[in-house]
Amino acid sequence: MDFPPLKPNARIEVRIKGYDESPRFATKVEGVSKSGYWIYAPYTDDWRSMIRKGDEIEVAYPYRGAIYHYYSEVIGESGRRVKLLEISEPLFIRREQRRGFVRVPILLDVQYAPNHGDNGEVQWESGVAVDISGGGTCIFLADPPSWLKCGETLKLVLPIGPDGGPFKVSAEIVRIEESDRPEQPGVSVGLSFIGITDREETAIVRFVFDRQRELIRKAIDPE
Repeated sequence: MDFPPLKPNARIEVRIKGYDESPRFATKVEGVSKSGYWIYAPYTDDWRSMIRKGDEIEVAYPYRGAIYHYYSEVIGESGRRVKLLEISEPLFIRREQRRGFVRVPILLDVQYAPNHGDNGEVQWESGVAVDISGGGTCIFLADPPSWLKCGETLKLVLPIGPDGGPFKVSAEIVRIEESDRPEQPGVSVGLSFIGITDREETAIVRFVFDRQRELIRKAIDPE
């Protein structure tokens, strides 16, 4: 078998089939049913994304460094306080690299340093991460160092570990853009994660999914 089946607690993204302009919404698999799987129903103010029984959906499943795409149908509903949707056994469509996955906005203090090996004392600098995806992040630097340039690699510490703990990763600078706001000088630095393990990548994507669910909840219930 060249594609993975969904597993309980697997984190997925779903959207109604045919609405290519609409975003996917994060949810996860609750368990296996007699005819397919139970998933937690995603909620949004956008009626196109309020998925109901009878809808055909697209499922995106991140697994071991790739994204697997499926078609399925919502064949049942269950639950009161927590609504579940039963989806039919998914039909595999295609596989793609994770770089096409969702990017979410954040505001997190980060630490970074040039990745010149372990020789000598590391000079850590501070910045702010403004978005993140499974493949990279963008950080804003009010006072960028002189060594900063595209192609350089750096060590990065993000507070996205368990309970906000430090998460260390290496990254390559792929983009540097000057701020166009005179009241806020600095640069935005696009970073691509490099040399990360499947376990580390899964941890990053889990944080992205959790963040997206938080944004959805805030959109539904601002209070």
